[in-house]
Amino acid sequence: MRQANITKSKVLVLLVTSIFAVASNAQVRDDFNGGFNTVLPWQWIVPGNTPYNTEEATHYSFSPSTLDIVLQPGTLTLSENNAHNILTLRVGPAQRGWYIETRFTLDLAGASGAWVQAGLIWLLHADHYYTYHLVLNPFNGNLFLGTAHEENGSFINGGAQSGEWSPNLNTVTLRMQDYQDGPLGSYVEIWYDNGDGNGMRWLITVPTADVPGWPFTVLRDVLHNGGRIGIYTDSSGYTGELMPMASFDYFETNLPVLPTGDVNGDCIVDDADLLAVLFAFGQTGAGLAEDLNGDEVVDDADLLTVLFAFGSQC
Repeated sequence: MRQANITKSKVLVLLVTSIFAVASNAQVRDDFNGGFNTVLPWQWIVPGNTPYNTEEATHYSFSPSTLDIVLQPGTLTLSENNAHNILTLRVGPAQRGWYIETRFTLDLAGASGAWVQAGLIWLLHADHYYTYHLVLNPFNGNLFLGTAHEENGSFINGGAQSGEWSPNLNTVTLRMQDYQDGPLGSYVEIWYDNGDGNGMRWLITVPTADVPGWPFTVLRDVLHNGGRIGIYTDSSGYTGELMPMASFDYFETNLPVLPTGDVNGDCIVDDADLLAVLFAFGQTGAGLAEDLNGDEVVDDADLLTVLFAFGSQC
């Protein structure tokens, strides 16, 4: 009888483990249908940026099917760190088959003379990020896809750049995904569709810092340890009268999105998160993990966030 109970217990453990593995790799999506999907804990927070909470409510709005972000002067490039309206989700470590994807239209509104761009962002800090974006070539008015990486204020190309095309093809789908022929987190496949009728196609497979000679540490670190992913815009200082706008149709991923209130990033809101907020109570400043609402103070609002989310899991 005891052996039977042990066997049943093992089966139950395996079943629960299997269910959790499926759930942690579940797809989440926001179609921005008149507002944010309230299931997703979106934040405007970028550690190291000024302001820490990048939300500028007067420069974004919703149509019935898009999130429309009006680009403003400000950038993360080269330690300037004064960007606006960068939308992020906190995620845990990746599993096999991970991906992130978005589709958007970049309305240039006559902009020229600056590297106007919009797309996907991987983020640990305003000085430690990786972007994949549609960008305006200010010298000829064409569009192309580019990547960028910055670590500790050192800025380099992110390893991929497409050919150029007419600015009339300004709606793109961008996708980054697991390269399943190598170790998890060591390579990232980059794909796109620019609406020219050729569909989704591969652009490049980028090695991360796990591969000697490649410095894209933010991709490695987020995939291995968790961090932030999301969407961003950057006007590179463009200050024309008519500001460009990026209209995002959707954002989708199957990376494990951390619930609101998960301070320590272990995919569950529990006593550890509650204690973390209590021990940090009263602290002020930017970049505090316990400052869950991004107002630069750990207070009752953050404590209530944990309490209301208690028990939530990835």
